[in-house]
Amino acid sequence: MAIALYPGAFKPPHKGHFEVVKKLLSNSYNGQVYDINDYEEKGLSVLKQDKGDKPTIDKVIIFAGGGERNGITKEEAHQIWEIYSKYLPGVVVEDGQKNPMFAAKDYAKANPQEEFYAITGIRGEEDLPDLKRVTTFKNVPNAKGLAVSNPATQSVRATNLRNIALKGSLDDIRDFFPKELDRKELLTILNALKSSIIQEEMSEIAFNTLEALLEDRSVKQLPSKERERLGYLYNKLQGVISTDYYDIDFNQNHIRISLANNNSISSFDFKPFMSSLLEYMIDEGMEITPLPEIKIKKDISEAQDFFGRTAYYSPAKKELVLFIMNRHPKDIMRSFSHEMIHHMQNLQGRLGKHYGTNTNEDDALKEIEKEAYLLGNITFRNWEDKIKNEYKAD
Repeated sequence: MAIALYPGAFKPPHKGHFEVVKKLLSNSYNGQVYDINDYEEKGLSVLKQDKGDKPTIDKVIIFAGGGERNGITKEEAHQIWEIYSKYLPGVVVEDGQKNPMFAAKDYAKANPQEEFYAITGIRGEEDLPDLKRVTTFKNVPNAKGLAVSNPATQSVRATNLRNIALKGSLDDIRDFFPKELDRKELLTILNALKSSIIQEEMSEIAFNTLEALLEDRSVKQLPSKERERLGYLYNKLQGVISTDYYDIDFNQNHIRISLANNNSISSFDFKPFMSSLLEYMIDEGMEITPLPEIKIKKDISEAQDFFGRTAYYSPAKKELVLFIMNRHPKDIMRSFSHEMIHHMQNLQGRLGKHYGTNTNEDDALKEIEKEAYLLGNITFRNWEDKIKNEYKAD
């Protein structure tokens, strides 16, 4: 029995990968056996569609592994291959671990009685150096290299999937995946990709936290006697002020007393909530991709000013800034939803005009803001209700 070993990252497995396996199992593939000494010659021959020495493959073992790429994990790649296997009898999906090539090599070594062919796909001459990977199997006598070509892979690049997946369109994403998949299977893949890509983008958020109290690093230290007196007062304050409600800090030449929860928001992890809300917006057909750059700031001047900013969106930079100091996380998320509506308006070309800053004097600005308040708030509420109901169901 001739067994093909197909190691790769597969982030994600697309129709090109599917076609490679399908043609291997039907013996309709274009490929040639090679080794490190003739890889270039055999590779060029494969690209020219020359017929050469190719074995009849009875079984294909997929090794999907490596680190996260394009927001997709090896577990998700494995899940997609499992869906494909329904249409590819003779396929087994294995854990490719950190290095799929090494995992395939170890498998071949552990089964010396079997005949293996390590698959490397090539689309053009630029891929010929990839054939050198066969050296991984140099001490495995029962494994040879098998270069295969598939024109279908030439138009498929996994990196192009990001924006398509975020748009959430089954019609658009169908071009990237096998025609054999039904609507339910495509939807399963689409939802997995979309969630993973959003999580990856959120992990790149620039959390620019500006400390509420600006420390003057040039402040001179107090004389020892005055510092001793200040230290004495600091110790006394600790005995009479509840640290459950207040933070007391001794900072060189002053004592700072603040509400204990003033800084607790700094450690609050907004990412899973923002990711979930963004995914909900996309599911609802809201045009918010590509996503904006998101910055989170603490700013005492904004926090202490009744008319201070809570958030803003920069159309030119496609940048969303949230001010979080002394605010409830839920209130911050409402601001986030509001500003995401402005981002959508910007992507739709509706923020191109230079609006004023007074809604009483600018009707166009009033309409833009009305939409952001109404749609932003109801979207947040609908998302919140959805999450709560899911928790109840669990």
